[in-house]
Amino acid sequence: MAAPFVWFDNIGPDRTKTTDFLTRTFGWTDKDIGPMTFLTDGASPDGLPFSATCDAMAGVRGWVPYIEVDDLEAETKAAEANGATVIAENQKGPAGTASFITDPGGAPLALWKRGEGM
Repeated sequence: MAAPFVWFDNIGPDRTKTTDFLTRTFGWTDKDIGPMTFLTDGASPDGLPFSATCDAMAGVRGWVPYIEVDDLEAETKAAEANGATVIAENQKGPAGTASFITDPGGAPLALWKRGEGM
């Protein structure tokens, strides 16, 4: 896959404070959709979000890059076999399903399969 990073979530204990910080500091625009707050850069002519702030998740905190995969189950198993820790599997979102892992060094990642989501 040419550009596997397709999304970024900022996951933490206070979504409101994080969203406020990001919008005030970088001029991004926010849109609360319930389970997350979408962020856009304001300069994009189509207004599509590139990221979101999200409520706390056990075992995951901070910026989480999403890597698009063709087979979520197989890629999650491969990541685990190569030393990743699986935090949560098959989490439905607005645009697909994700499994959250940490790599052997402890950095969080989300493996994401495009689909119908929630």
